[in-house]
Amino acid sequence: MLRMGCGSSKVQRDNDPPNTGYDKPRTARHTATRPRSQRTGSQGRLATGTAAGNRVRPPPTHLRPYQSDYPRTHSRATRPRSQFQTESRAGQSRAGTSRRSPKARRKISSSQPSTDAEIQEAINSFKLFIDQHSISFYRTQFDDSGASIPRYITRTVISNIIEKRLDDTSVARNLSNALEKYAEDPADGKRINHLLVLCRMASEIRSMTDGHPENWVFNWGENADIVFPSVMRGKEEFMKAGMGT
Repeated sequence: MLRMGCGSSKVQRDNDPPNTGYDKPRTARHTATRPRSQRTGSQGRLATGTAAGNRVRPPPTHLRPYQSDYPRTHSRATRPRSQFQTESRAGQSRAGTSRRSPKARRKISSSQPSTDAEIQEAINSFKLFIDQHSISFYRTQFDDSGASIPRYITRTVISNIIEKRLDDTSVARNLSNALEKYAEDPADGKRINHLLVLCRMASEIRSMTDGHPENWVFNWGENADIVFPSVMRGKEEFMKAGMGT
């Protein structure tokens, strides 16, 4: 059954729901203008903002906390233990050095020269070593002219090492060559090594007498029987000459 509404050209069927929106004004549809930052990009990306598709996620818990661009100065409480130990050792070292330095300087500045007894002991050892060398390595104690071989060795070493300050090795080699014809075994390498030790002992005596305030001199005199010279300390005779048999 059809009903005709008054003042209306519309036809309503019995089964249609009642139209209750006759008196409601229709509002114009419009799109809310959102900020450009919230719009979806043309490349299919979500723009940054607070839209539903671009929710702000909480920061992950494994990330490091914010660090300033400026270098952080460790306080004493937060510095590593190894740094404490290094600084402690460095401080102790500086303190120890400052405490030891005056003593070390005093030791260097007040270094004492060799005593008379030390020089005498060194000369006696040198003399004894010459005697042992002559007996151990030569078949005779005299050369072809009858001169004493121990005297020749002593005078050559004292003259070249102590007085002329020549090279130890060169003097030992020249002595070995000069006495080769009198040697028990000319090919024995121990003989030249022994002579080198003698020359080094003479160098040590020279160093000891150089550092002494008095002047030390080896005096041969005029007696040809002297095999080891007397030793003068200044103007006084410190050690008597050694005579040959």
